[in-house]
Amino acid sequence: MKDKLLLYLSRLDHPWNAAVAPTLAWLSKSEGCLFDNYYDSYHAGIHFPGGDSRKLDVGQKTGGMVSGERHFQELYFLLLKFDVSAVSCGETMFASCLRNLGIPVLTGAEGIADFYRAVFGLFGRPLPGDIVMVGSRFDSALAGLDAYASPEIYYRRALGVRDSIPEDELKGLCGTGNKIFCFFVDDEAISRFRQRGFSLEIIDHAGENESFASATGRLASRWQDKARGWVLGDPELVRHWVPKACEEDLLPVYAVPQGRILSELGSLMPLKTKVIYGRQDRDQDFFDLSRRNLCFQVVDPCRPPFSSVTHAAYDWAAGGASGGFFEPEFSDDELRVFAREGRVLVSLMFWSGMIRETANLHNLMDLFALTKLRCGLVLTAQSFEYMMHAPLELLAVPLDRGGVYPNVEPVLGSGGIGVAVEALLSPERLEENLREAQARILARVKDDKFLPRGWWPTMDADLERLGFPRRPKRLRLLDYPPYLQVRIQKRGRGDHDLGAGRKTEPAGAGRIQALRKRLGKTRLANYVDPFRPYEFYRAGAVKESVMKAVRAAGLAYMFSKSGFGSQPTILHADDDFLALNYTAGQWDGWTPFETVNDVSDLRKSERILLGKRKPGWVVSTIDSCLWTFSGEMWKRGTKLYEIARFCAGGGASGKLINAKPWTVARYARMIGQR
Repeated sequence: MKDKLLLYLSRLDHPWNAAVAPTLAWLSKSEGCLFDNYYDSYHAGIHFPGGDSRKLDVGQKTGGMVSGERHFQELYFLLLKFDVSAVSCGETMFASCLRNLGIPVLTGAEGIADFYRAVFGLFGRPLPGDIVMVGSRFDSALAGLDAYASPEIYYRRALGVRDSIPEDELKGLCGTGNKIFCFFVDDEAISRFRQRGFSLEIIDHAGENESFASATGRLASRWQDKARGWVLGDPELVRHWVPKACEEDLLPVYAVPQGRILSELGSLMPLKTKVIYGRQDRDQDFFDLSRRNLCFQVVDPCRPPFSSVTHAAYDWAAGGASGGFFEPEFSDDELRVFAREGRVLVSLMFWSGMIRETANLHNLMDLFALTKLRCGLVLTAQSFEYMMHAPLELLAVPLDRGGVYPNVEPVLGSGGIGVAVEALLSPERLEENLREAQARILARVKDDKFLPRGWWPTMDADLERLGFPRRPKRLRLLDYPPYLQVRIQKRGRGDHDLGAGRKTEPAGAGRIQALRKRLGKTRLANYVDPFRPYEFYRAGAVKESVMKAVRAAGLAYMFSKSGFGSQPTILHADDDFLALNYTAGQWDGWTPFETVNDVSDLRKSERILLGKRKPGWVVSTIDSCLWTFSGEMWKRGTKLYEIARFCAGGGASGKLINAKPWTVARYARMIGQR
């Protein structure tokens, strides 16, 4: 028998979403039913740029594009796996689809009271007595605050309504003597409803100099006994993730900048959870959370389109991949020949380990199949939990049947259950997280031959400030267009001070930002680039405690951010574990720090290493979301294809040997033993 799923469909701009979604969430849970929602909106399909979301266009905040990230296909998957009851506030994008598939959609034709009676009637339940009224009138500083009302409605098992509800409908929902709890309802509305005889209790009210940090911080304090975690994000994100937040008892909080709310709740968070869900305001968030022994799982609206997909049981047949991901692509004898000939192996690792980055997998699998690239795909436990089905399933489908097996090797990313600056986690927490990740992946793939053996860290070494001679200069030469850039933003403290946890704007920042905005309308914009947060640092020595934790978790090799440079180096080797360095790419100055930005980064390493006439490896990272999100692919897809073809084809020289990271590790151990 299929699990039941209540699916709420609406538009992102529908004013009742903040009240309705948490109401349906608790109703579903009380009936043993899953709950999910989907909101129609415009999507730009890009990487969320961070910063104050109120200054961004709606498409920059709403995640993946409908066609490019397969929203309809994911709906079909839900309809096949679950017994779906669809309810809707107004006409939505999926209306025709559901009608053609014979799926009825319940609506409240006569208003919100009629809607609630119909939905509760689906379960044969009367309406509850308590009501939570959510405010609708906020100044610009608090626009979207209603999105954070979900705990007030969900945990009270109340009906959610807005303060714009007609009085006759409110009377129809209220029983005799029932109290209405008010969440940021303004004084005028409170006075009006009291004059009409309604009994109101104020839960929370906007105070002087109110902010997201203060308002959502109080909410989190009220419900902290219920919390098992947090969603750290802007209103658009929080609206979309109400189903998962209610299901897993995640309290929504937000601040601009986010460091403010982390300062308030930072002592509570590690007591409740090991991973925080949300979006980063700036890269400093990763450092702030890691110092608290927490991982960060970055999420977006509609990535994936439906969070309930984690409950869909799905197994890989894997008939054509019976040997697992680690059958030798080259024998030991072949590798010894390569070593004697001074051959250089080339491999890329595609970082795609966030929940939101399951959206990358559609375009990545096409790229891997088209170019027949041998590479690593960096994932976390949640990657398997949110997308065991296609396209991730193509890892176990042979290339000649339409998949990418055996060319692509899964690599365990960062904290295993989220991203972290691993050097800041306690070794005990790092080992615990990696063990948990492997156990969760095994629960999905069923066979340890499909478990990752390698580890990809975000930053496994301490960052060390560069001395003056090695610091970035005001003029920068590039190997790709525009070839010359002027670094005009003065370096302040804040992100450059790893202990700060807050942003302090540099002197003259306002004038500089104004100049950049003007240049953005001209062709000169590409010639100007601000200093990035961590350009003034480099990774120090590889940490023994980190390697010990990774090895104890059962992993066999890692590529460290320490020792980045042109010379292949074995940073650590013993009988069971190997640590290697990266040899290609750029130190980008923000996470994930070392990446390939252009095929010229690989050509440069190829020239250097082939010139040494010694065996070695060209290895680096691709930050997939900057290339393969549905919106980004249209801008940068051809350059990524060029990078993949370069590696798959043996480089510009044709002398490189494309291999998976596990093979590079085997080769490095062999070279070290020569």
